[in-house]
Amino acid sequence: VADKTVYVTFTNRNGDRKRVPALDGQTLYEVAIANDVLVGDAYTCHVVLTPESYSAHSPPLSEEIRFLDEVTGRSNTSRMASFLKLSSSVRETYVALVDVRDFEIP
Repeated sequence: VADKTVYVTFTNRNGDRKRVPALDGQTLYEVAIANDVLVGDAYTCHVVLTPESYSAHSPPLSEEIRFLDEVTGRSNTSRMASFLKLSSSVRETYVALVDVRDFEIP
């Protein structure tokens, strides 16, 4: 399992970071929900990746692009968390939460 473990670092609007483990094949949405990170529902789960993370993952497919076309505040590295499958070939993914999405720092 260790070789299938990847990491996701979520950054909220205050600059707080939360680094969590994930497994190859999980969606970013599944990882967020499992770790109490608010990303919206499966249809409103817009997040922004760092340029390095964006280019490391497979590009969005047409169905995801249709959702992204409806997003206000879309950036060049925007993704829908429910569509982005994590891969063991990308060991670390950096995600900025948008809008009012957040997580609590204990």
